[in-house]
Amino acid sequence: MSPSRGRQQFIQSRPRSELLTAIAVSATIVIVTAALIWLMRPGATGAIGGGGLFNRQPRMTILVLLAVAVLAGVALYVLRRRHPPRFGTQGSIAIGSAVTIVLAVVAGIFWPGGAIRHWPKQLKITTPPTTSVPATTAVKTGTTVKTGTTVKTGTTKPVTTTTKAG
Repeated sequence: MSPSRGRQQFIQSRPRSELLTAIAVSATIVIVTAALIWLMRPGATGAIGGGGLFNRQPRMTILVLLAVAVLAGVALYVLRRRHPPRFGTQGSIAIGSAVTIVLAVVAGIFWPGGAIRHWPKQLKITTPPTTSVPATTAVKTGTTVKTGTTVKTGTTKPVTTTTKAG
């Protein structure tokens, strides 16, 4: 019988926190890419204001994305500080988020030309209904012709010729 193998200690190649960070970053990249594709989709050809949110409301989309970026920056700043924040971590993030949202609303109100673009109402183009009208033929013979089932024609006199004998 062969001797049994001794127990060896298992050594992880990567720490669990690094693995979770890689999964979170990969999922975030996929989600953000899908959202951008959806937001930037083109509209119908020749139609104003169609398509994704970037095409329909570009100013409001920029405002919301800037507000989200500032919210993320506030959260990262609070979480990475050396000293504990004055109102605690959650309180500081809540206060920073409230201030950011209020500033975004004020910026939307005072945006020159308005944050929301209002497109003029588009007319719906419909094809007119087709009606089946029987085709009529008109024949013109000396008088006016009316279209329909009855065609009036002019009357003609027979031409008589007289010949003298003799």
